[in-house]
Amino acid sequence: FDISDGSLVWTYEQPSSSPSPSSYMFSRAAPTPNVDARGIYAFFESGDFLAVDLHGKLIWHLDLPAKKGPFESNHGLGSSPAQNDSHVFLNLEHKGPSYLLAIDKTDGNIAWQADRPSGSSWSSPVVAQTNRGEQVLVSSGGKVSGYSSSEGKLLWEIEGVEGNTVPSPTLEGSLLYVGARLPEFANEGSFESNCCIDLASDSGAHPQIRWRAAKALCDYASPVVCDGRVYLVNKVGVLNCLDAETGELCYRSRLGTQCWASPIVSEDRIYFFGKDGKTVVVRSGPEFEVIATNQLWDELAPPKPETYVEHSGGNAPHGPPAAEGENSPGPGGGMLAALMKGDADNDGVLQESEIPDDFRPMLGRIDTNGDGSLDAEEMQAMVASFAARRADSRESARDPIVYGAAATGEHVIVRTGTRLYAIR
Repeated sequence: FDISDGSLVWTYEQPSSSPSPSSYMFSRAAPTPNVDARGIYAFFESGDFLAVDLHGKLIWHLDLPAKKGPFESNHGLGSSPAQNDSHVFLNLEHKGPSYLLAIDKTDGNIAWQADRPSGSSWSSPVVAQTNRGEQVLVSSGGKVSGYSSSEGKLLWEIEGVEGNTVPSPTLEGSLLYVGARLPEFANEGSFESNCCIDLASDSGAHPQIRWRAAKALCDYASPVVCDGRVYLVNKVGVLNCLDAETGELCYRSRLGTQCWASPIVSEDRIYFFGKDGKTVVVRSGPEFEVIATNQLWDELAPPKPETYVEHSGGNAPHGPPAAEGENSPGPGGGMLAALMKGDADNDGVLQESEIPDDFRPMLGRIDTNGDGSLDAEEMQAMVASFAARRADSRESARDPIVYGAAATGEHVIVRTGTRLYAIR
């Protein structure tokens, strides 16, 4: 699209390799594409990875399910590719065999593959220059990992960052800011997964955690850094401003809107894009100062999609991903059925060894009697909690919803499920 007037310049359409019903409950194009001087590199949740030039002509098409097998995820894939000059890097974590891939930009061939734990992840990798060379950094599954960008060798790993499967890490110089959600049944007062990792402290073993945040959370939006401070916003729109060097809290305040999109920093301003079309512009500094608040549409009469028709048959939640460990089209029930497949002795009780790896961190919070297993009563309480928290998930996923934003020198471009807005 032409940024100045919104006119369509070109379009390229590729038939999906894995068609599915078109529904707001599916993330049909959650991953953000990469772009360079040669073209655009776009990954779709069907497993189709496309490279087209800047005029919309296909360079290559990679059908990942055909090469690696089908994706096993009821909640879609939202991890965006990262890039350097020669390759794009894609982290694919789902219930089946999972991996981090390096894909050659020129021909779409897979240069290397690093196995990853099976689970669910929407966090995107980042590429960093470190004192051990260029690395691909992945924050997911309770760990932060560093891989050699040239060969995919795992160089280091830091554990103890549960809840980091949705927000992506943010790199600022040699500091990596890791965002994480509050895991299901966790006590916020004891949750310290939002942290800062000093990549320059890597002495051959692994980098060091410089600080851990107390009671500061991310959810869907990734952390951003401005003027020596890091900003984290949780799912209910509470903004935490921390000192970027020490992690000390500068302030905590409510934005008045929920953010699914990551903020954008411009000079001394941070733009927070609310799910409901409300944009809050905050000035950087040790105190909370709102410069402006704007609304993209009439809250009482939000615009309806002009051409999109929702098809029945889609059950998987769209937008903000489900909780870690949830693997169900309906709140709780399908997840329980999936868990019970691990009941090897068929006694109706799940021992720790019978629980999937990605669900195991939650065991201690669900196991209310502390016997190291999950009985029927504990599992029913878990299902009820999931259902209550997601009672309105279907209605809350319908457009218009602000999913993402990008910036140029003169414009901010905001994307909903069916529209683009350009703000000068």
